[in-house]
Amino acid sequence: MPLALRRTSDPSADLLALTGMTVQRICDPRFMAVLQGRTIEEITRRFDEDHRAYVAFVHGEPAGWGWVATSTAHIGELDTTFRIPKGERYLWNFVTLPTHRGKGIYPRLLDGIVRAESHDAHAFWVAYAPENHASAAGIHKAGFTTIALLSFAPDGAPAIEPVTKDGSAAARLLGIP
Repeated sequence: MPLALRRTSDPSADLLALTGMTVQRICDPRFMAVLQGRTIEEITRRFDEDHRAYVAFVHGEPAGWGWVATSTAHIGELDTTFRIPKGERYLWNFVTLPTHRGKGIYPRLLDGIVRAESHDAHAFWVAYAPENHASAAGIHKAGFTTIALLSFAPDGAPAIEPVTKDGSAAARLLGIP
């Protein structure tokens, strides 16, 4: 599973504005529960764990969403939970609704979140499934660079394979050798 990083010191994403699109932070558990088809209790738990929800709207209609972890996060595929250092964010659970796919919502949502959170964060992380080529393309369009691959060591423990010089930063973030 690739892990990508964007720092505020990296060049800005070169994305043209999408007519009618806005990115808003949402603090209403009921709204997010209905939008995602989840329980209010589950969404409330996310908010209680200091996760932040962002929604992309196109002409006032929800088009996609994503979550920002600010203190702890969990990567289910690796069954690992980790603490997020101060000034860093882990972005997760992104969905573009089917009627809005292929329009460039995802990279603009990612970029909007980075801009909104940059007032107190300097590094943004996102993992993605290697077979999800659309997700990978959106992440890279938003200015993220894949720096490491997350997998398993022979003993079954989570492991990191750096693919850039920043790969060791992924090991530090996740607490994985």
